[in-house]
Amino acid sequence: MWEDIKKSWNTGGMLYKLIWVNVVVFVVINSAIVFTQLTDIHLPDSTLGGYGLFTTAHLPTLLYRPWSMLTHMFAHKEIFHLLFNMMLLWWMGRMYVSEVGSRRLLSTYIMGGLAGFIVYAISVNVLPGLRMEEVSFAYGASAAIMAIFTATATLNPTKKIPFFLFGSVQLKYIALLYVLFDYFGILGESGLETGGRIAHLGGAAFGYFLILYSRKGINIVRWLEVIIDMIMSSLPTSSTPSFSKKFNFIKSMRRKPKVTRSPKSDDDFNSERKEREDRLDLILEKISRHGYDHLSKEEKKFLFNQSKK
Repeated sequence: MWEDIKKSWNTGGMLYKLIWVNVVVFVVINSAIVFTQLTDIHLPDSTLGGYGLFTTAHLPTLLYRPWSMLTHMFAHKEIFHLLFNMMLLWWMGRMYVSEVGSRRLLSTYIMGGLAGFIVYAISVNVLPGLRMEEVSFAYGASAAIMAIFTATATLNPTKKIPFFLFGSVQLKYIALLYVLFDYFGILGESGLETGGRIAHLGGAAFGYFLILYSRKGINIVRWLEVIIDMIMSSLPTSSTPSFSKKFNFIKSMRRKPKVTRSPKSDDDFNSERKEREDRLDLILEKISRHGYDHLSKEEKKFLFNQSKK
């Protein structure tokens, strides 16, 4: 089982990594809760605050845990909350990665979660109906996943998806249904529940505007993707090459001379060379549109074999 998990982490791409991080954080939080209940030993921070991982709109408290603005979007406490979010992330994430690649998936997830938190924090501190006397904590990946959901629907609004008993429904209508569910869910709720709905809507709005600006040639998450690239390039190398090394390696292949060790006629040599170059062009185009992780095993093997020549 452990080997399967390692293989999934090393070869599964960013979508798998996001899911595994959420699962591991869930296990850690609930293990701490079980430990506290069995031993009556209270660990630093309370279960209410997710042991420092949950965030809050209470600004004096937030000043002492600023990292929680990031960590809360990977944290869950209830099993069904985790399962629903991870199924939705898997469902939408696969379509999103196929369009924009793994790096954009990560930047959309993080910025969607931050956008949801910012809208939530402003609402709680400004709107009289949401102000709470006691410190409350927020957690969950819902806002981040809603950003991916609406971004995917904005990219492929007419894509038809099997949807329960309704047959095939266009993706834009499914996304709209989820947004309306959160919007009208505000009715009859108060306090933290209402704040959560507002955070979801903030994430959804971010995903929509991300694609809207991208179509105008404006990448509003570029600064974050630069930071992600810097962090990834500084990590220790493993048996699986980093994305940046893979991409640099692929670019360098265009400059490598194509040679053959077996005697062939000029026509055969030129024909095979042209075929390889055409295939390489198609693969590079696929990488530029969808990312390296979207290549098939056979395509990755082809690139690897070409690098040896």
